[in-house]
Amino acid sequence: MTEKLTVPLIALRDIVLFPGAIEPLLIGRTKSVNAVCKTYEEQSDILVVTQKDPSIDEINANDLYNVGTIGHIHNFMKLNDGTVKVLIKGLYRVSIDNISDEDDIIKASYTKLQNKSRNSKMLEGLKRALISAFEQFYKYNKKLPQDVLNMISNIDDPSQTCDMIASYLPLKMSEQQEILELVNVKKRIEKLIFIIESQTELFLVEKKIKSRVRKQVEKSQKEYYLNEQLKAINRELGNSEEQPDEIKELKHKIKSLPMSKEASNKALQELNRLKNIPNFSQESVVIKNYIDWLIGIPWSQSKEELSMEYAEEMLNKHHYGLDKIKDRILEYIAVYKRTKKVKSQILCFVGPPGVGKTSLGKSIADAMKRPFARISLGGVTDEAEIRGHRRTYVGAMPGRLIQTMKRSSVTNPIIMLDEIDKLGSDPESALLEVLDPEQNSTFTDNYLEVQYDLSKVIFIATANSFDISLPLLDRMEVIQLNGYTEEEKLKIAKDFIIPKQIEENGLKNNEIKFDDNAILNIVRYYTMESGVRNLERKISKITRKVVRKLVSSGSEENQTITITADSLQEYLGIKKYNQDIVSREPTVGVVNGLAWTETGGDVLTIEALKIPGTGQLLTTGKLGEVMQESMKAAYSFVKSQYQVLKIEEEDLSKYDIHVHVPEGAVPKDGPSAGITICTAIVSAFTSKKPRSDVAMTGEITLVGKVLPIGGLREKLLAARRNGINNILIPKDNEKDIDELPNILKNDLNIKCVKHINEVLQTVLI
Repeated sequence: MTEKLTVPLIALRDIVLFPGAIEPLLIGRTKSVNAVCKTYEEQSDILVVTQKDPSIDEINANDLYNVGTIGHIHNFMKLNDGTVKVLIKGLYRVSIDNISDEDDIIKASYTKLQNKSRNSKMLEGLKRALISAFEQFYKYNKKLPQDVLNMISNIDDPSQTCDMIASYLPLKMSEQQEILELVNVKKRIEKLIFIIESQTELFLVEKKIKSRVRKQVEKSQKEYYLNEQLKAINRELGNSEEQPDEIKELKHKIKSLPMSKEASNKALQELNRLKNIPNFSQESVVIKNYIDWLIGIPWSQSKEELSMEYAEEMLNKHHYGLDKIKDRILEYIAVYKRTKKVKSQILCFVGPPGVGKTSLGKSIADAMKRPFARISLGGVTDEAEIRGHRRTYVGAMPGRLIQTMKRSSVTNPIIMLDEIDKLGSDPESALLEVLDPEQNSTFTDNYLEVQYDLSKVIFIATANSFDISLPLLDRMEVIQLNGYTEEEKLKIAKDFIIPKQIEENGLKNNEIKFDDNAILNIVRYYTMESGVRNLERKISKITRKVVRKLVSSGSEENQTITITADSLQEYLGIKKYNQDIVSREPTVGVVNGLAWTETGGDVLTIEALKIPGTGQLLTTGKLGEVMQESMKAAYSFVKSQYQVLKIEEEDLSKYDIHVHVPEGAVPKDGPSAGITICTAIVSAFTSKKPRSDVAMTGEITLVGKVLPIGGLREKLLAARRNGINNILIPKDNEKDIDELPNILKNDLNIKCVKHINEVLQTVLI
């Protein structure tokens, strides 16, 4: 008689559980986890079924095979990630009658399948044949457990023997399921014998192939020994000086190069190894590459003819303004000319993109008549990128420094370490040695395994921000490059960018003219940057279109195209930016702040809204930890001074304040928006409208003091770019005003404040 029961069900992706087998399972799907937990708590049985397609997550009855195994959970462990690890033993095979998918669990009713067997003597004989075939299979498969043969031999029931052997065979899921569904024990045994004999035959074929390969290797070794004997015979005959031409050539190069003694000995040692290794071996290729690298890297420096007049001329030729930075570079060159030593601090240019950091490095190389090389460190996270990989790795190569030295061909190039602020934490230790003048004379690359002198190299670093580790920052002298004013961009465009683009695009000076207003409109309405990189791209686009127009018209001679403010749309399309992006209409709770980013300054609008609640502070806008703390400090100050600020006490407990910084997808952080946040909160509580023609920056304390900030020039440039002329800055930043360009000081009405009360009196209407 068959018996129908209903139990929890779990579906397996690529495993078939056989009766008698014990399988460790990792359960992750919610309903399966619930089924396992329920079964384990009630100490009941569970139905284990394999799904037809392992890639399906949400299963239904059609996705499961119709035959499964009733199992019992012997061990249960719940992991931190919500998954469950269990040890399930299969009991007997069943046929599924019905599946019911409930909210949190899947259940199924089943019918137990009885094994069909008649002639016990025949089954006993088939069982012995099956065990004998499995013993042969076991000899060739070393992955099976050692005690599996004894365990299978001690099983009396032929059906259990079949299931246990099937659980150890490397079968496809469909083959395992086919065996599980065979109720007839005789057919199951015959199927398994056929599968095992096929697998054993495959092992024999593999053995023959391995034997053939081993013989070929032995033949190669035999040839190697015969070659060695031939060399010995030649030496006895007096022919020992005869060496391959390539070995002689490499030996001559090694001895002629001004290598260090350590490097020379290492190269000759590897060359002797190369002589004794057959040319066709893989190791000979590795050794040959290593020797080529030792010979290929430079061991001598280029001659220098330093001239201060020439250096100053080159800097002025390629860069407008930057007087203080040029003076520092000329001082650097003068000290080097006098001392002939590079053991001074590394220069690090910090500034937004497009202000000329990389071109300054090229200009220094031109001024000192040295080769220039650039290493981009952005995204480098592996120390091996700097130091190289050891030769034990397949395809190993030296690190970027040694590769760059080989490209430069001299030991004293100028190497620019670009974007050092985006360097991963792991390779920093390698750079600490490189940038230390006391250590880099003995730099060791993991691939070369010999010391290499980097002390004659002049390293220059660039970064967009000061987000550099302190040990690295300590080894460098930071020179900050600020953004350009509109007037400076106009001058740079006229004197540098336009002549360069005219030449690169094959134009003549009389074929294209730019009005000053056209250039200023490009700056204002088509680029929004601190540097001039995008400005150059736009001018390049205009010159290309002019070239196309001249070539297409066929009248290239005696034609001049003038670019005016009105004709810009023809070349660049509609305006990309609106200079008056800041709202000119005063609005309660909306205040203009000034921010500094890696790409320069920006106007940051902060909004505060009073909503019914319980006196909580809500913040949104993808804010960093420091900015959130600044909001809390501003809110605490407002609550402590509510009487002075004429805020109703009831409002503090009956309303929440929601502070939002627009452009929610852009991360924002830093303390310098403190007074802006405080002003927005006070405006929201008092319903006073802030002036929209004022922008501010400054950190706030719990007692309302205004603390100094950084990036003042970039922030003021952003305010001027957006048409805001009234600026509030901390009193402690008053000293920085003297270093600002006159155009900023003349155009902007800058007021210095010590306390937030001064800000509120100025801004709130």
